[in-house]
Amino acid sequence: MSTRSTCALVLLCVVQGCERFAFFAMLPLFVLYLHHRHGFSEASAMLLFGVFHALSYVGGLPVGILTDRKLGPPVALLIGGVLLTLGYGALALDHPWLLLPALALMVIGHSFFKPSMGALFGSLFSPSDVRREHGFLWQHLAANLAAMVGPLCGEWSRIGNRWDRLFFWAMLATLVGTLALRAGARLLPQPPLRQMDSQADAGSSQMYRARWGVVWWLCGLSIVFWLTAQQSGSSLAVFAYSYTDRTLVLPGRIVQIGPGHFGALHGLLVLLLLPLLMAGKTWLRSRKAEPSTPAQMAWGYLATASAFALLVLASLRGGDMGRVSPVWLGGGYLLLSVAELLLLPLGMSLVTRIAPPHKASQAIGLWFAAAAVGNALAGVIGLLWGRWPNHRYFALLALVSIGAAAALLARLGRIERTLNSQTNSG
Repeated sequence: MSTRSTCALVLLCVVQGCERFAFFAMLPLFVLYLHHRHGFSEASAMLLFGVFHALSYVGGLPVGILTDRKLGPPVALLIGGVLLTLGYGALALDHPWLLLPALALMVIGHSFFKPSMGALFGSLFSPSDVRREHGFLWQHLAANLAAMVGPLCGEWSRIGNRWDRLFFWAMLATLVGTLALRAGARLLPQPPLRQMDSQADAGSSQMYRARWGVVWWLCGLSIVFWLTAQQSGSSLAVFAYSYTDRTLVLPGRIVQIGPGHFGALHGLLVLLLLPLLMAGKTWLRSRKAEPSTPAQMAWGYLATASAFALLVLASLRGGDMGRVSPVWLGGGYLLLSVAELLLLPLGMSLVTRIAPPHKASQAIGLWFAAAAVGNALAGVIGLLWGRWPNHRYFALLALVSIGAAAALLARLGRIERTLNSQTNSG
């Protein structure tokens, strides 16, 4: 990478980290915030949580089209940062009437921010550049550094019942990221706006249809990932709060573990595992033994299934009615961290690799539209919480994840052939 590209990568990681800090400070506590501050039931809070995230993602597709045709990713990213800052600021005012307007601002802000950020990261690398996946892993490293620190600030605010403080820190983070983006705008690449499709990129092209078929398939299958990942802020947060023994006995003192601490643990685990994954991929690549990206993603779905299977066992051992050791939930977060690394950055890298450069924002928008569906389903499934025993709820999520792994493996050969053809032609 050139010096300019390296600086652009660092800038995007900083902006991503600021936005993710704000998001993850809120994520493990949002259901509890709605329940304790605004009087929502746990089930209805889960439903609103899922709807909020669904709307945050669903706007990515039309905004992605607008970005590719008119705005360009740098401008769209800046708009998203400004809107997110205003949304968190409105929540920091802590007035009930500002709840829905603030969430609306954040929904629109995420719709601009997410697809443009993914498109910009993808534009730093050519489709055949083996460093592409590492670039998205660096993005994920920045996001999860924020995911570790953010929940700690959120937990500090929860303990003092200072929800306004929580959203003030979130607002400050997005403001810093937005100002950094504005200051370093010249470093960012300018992906081409949509032009007339070339003959090679025409809709009648078999290659074109095959590539977009893979994009649609991967995005559709990612619904399962988003459905399960959203549990960190819903069922897992409630399981941590109500069904996990959160008393930690240390020499000379007793410490109470909060739901936010488990959210921070998730971020820490991702940070610890990510360098190991990058080193392992480099080692396997040097020996020409690295599994294909789709195959690695299939292992990610199996890791997700294993995480919820572990929570099934925890629930059967007492987590349906009483409290269980935090080791169970910690083990579940460990497996979910492995799954996240194999599914989220690799999936986004693969989607931007296959999609035409001038349609990268649309491809990422489609990826996040799938996230909208997944989060909406998570909200609907969340209505089963409290009606079903905990072990049955987690078993459902494990079975869905196994189904996703099986579906990906069933089409693995076709996806790899399409990917190889696209790479060779490029």
